[in-house]
Amino acid sequence: MDAAQDALKGMDIVKEKAVMNRFLQELVKEHGSAAYGEESVRKNLETGSVDTLLLSSHLRKSRIRMKCPNCTHHHEATVTSEGGVDLKEIEIPNCPGCTTPMVIDGETDIVEELTQLADKSGSKVAIISDDFEEGAMLYNAFGGVAAILRYRTGY
Repeated sequence: MDAAQDALKGMDIVKEKAVMNRFLQELVKEHGSAAYGEESVRKNLETGSVDTLLLSSHLRKSRIRMKCPNCTHHHEATVTSEGGVDLKEIEIPNCPGCTTPMVIDGETDIVEELTQLADKSGSKVAIISDDFEEGAMLYNAFGGVAAILRYRTGY
C-alpha cells in the first residue's frame, strides 16, 4: 500500500513538473503566453485568457472585502493568512470618497477565490507542491500565483 502511495505521489510530481516547465518555457519566450503575480493573473482570469492557473500548495493568503458604511465605495485587499487571519489586526483604510473608516464586508481564501474565477472561464487549475525545485520557485519567485495563457495579453 505504501509503495502504491509513493508511486502515485511520484506521478503527481511528474505532472506538476510538466506544467511548471511549460510555464517557464512560455515565460522565457520573447512573445510568450505566461503571467505571474496575483494582480496580473487576476486580470487575465477576469478576461478569460488563462488556459492553466498555477497555484502553490504553500499559498496562505486571504482576500478581504471592505465597504464604506456611508457611501457606495468598496475596496479589496490581499493579506497573508499564515496561521489564520486576525481581522482585528488588519489596517483598514478610510474611504477615499468621504473619509469615513471602512468596514470589513467579507473574507475569502485566495486559492478558493482564484479557483472560482478559473472555473467561470473554463481554465484548468494546477496546485503545485514545493516538493521539487520548480514548485518551490513558483512560491518563492512568483508569489505562488502564475498562469499559462491562451493568448498573449498586456497584463
